[in-house]
Amino acid sequence: MKWTIAALILLMSGSPGVAMAEDSTQASIGDSRLTAGDVVVLEEPIDGNAFAAGSRVELRERVDRSAFLSGANVTMAGSVGRNLYAAGGEVRIEGEVKGKARAAGGKIRLSSEARIGGSAAFAGESIDVDGAVGGRLRAYGDTIVINGSVGGDVEVAGSGTPGLLTVTTVSGDARLTNLAGEVNGNTVSGDVTIAMGEASRSRLRSTSGNLGLKGRLAADARLDVESISGDVRLDLEGPIGAEFDVSSFNGDIRNCFGPKPVRTSEYAPGSEWRFREGAGAARVRIKTLNGDINICNK
Repeated sequence: MKWTIAALILLMSGSPGVAMAEDSTQASIGDSRLTAGDVVVLEEPIDGNAFAAGSRVELRERVDRSAFLSGANVTMAGSVGRNLYAAGGEVRIEGEVKGKARAAGGKIRLSSEARIGGSAAFAGESIDVDGAVGGRLRAYGDTIVINGSVGGDVEVAGSGTPGLLTVTTVSGDARLTNLAGEVNGNTVSGDVTIAMGEASRSRLRSTSGNLGLKGRLAADARLDVESISGDVRLDLEGPIGAEFDVSSFNGDIRNCFGPKPVRTSEYAPGSEWRFREGAGAARVRIKTLNGDINICNK
């Protein structure tokens, strides 16, 4: 914050001792560079920090320290030695950030080539993560798609309005809150917990991680859950109108409403729970190989 305030003061005042370019609003403080204009393209290496603001801002070269970028359209295609802070109507991260990344805007995209060594936090209406994040990832928005590699845990908070969320994790846990609409999740060994207002579409897959979903079912909801050895927990809220198709090859099925689960065979350990509750058109399908299944209506 101190650096940002100092940069703005110097840019506006043209203080003595600050090198100003004639064809642009530019200043150098030690080994750091401050640039402002309609179109700002940083295509030379910067040994210190970089501060840039404009309608369109592009970072194409390396910044040895941290980069602070702001504009209607921001693209970071170079490399940042420490941290990246970006804000704009559209923010695209295509290069490498060795430290942490923070971005806010209307649309935020982390391309498949992008690499963030530390943690990342994004806030926007639309967030698309295809690149790699070495640490924890936090995302806040309406439409969020996370298909990239995340080394740490994933924390997602929606706006509560119907949207789209897709999350893929390997070993990190994912905590998804204040969601509505369509939610899709895939995990290998991390746990995924989802808190929704109303679920319309949801497809969840797990190898060994546990899956948990809490919320209301829309009248025509479609919930499809599969797990190999992870447990599945479904906590439904409000009146239920749905057809249930629940089965496990070698896990237990526990429910607090409806009929008791039945054995699928006299000689095999499997069990199933199939029935219709209420008059709604929703459909719930849950299948596990070894994981237990818990379903309750609160």
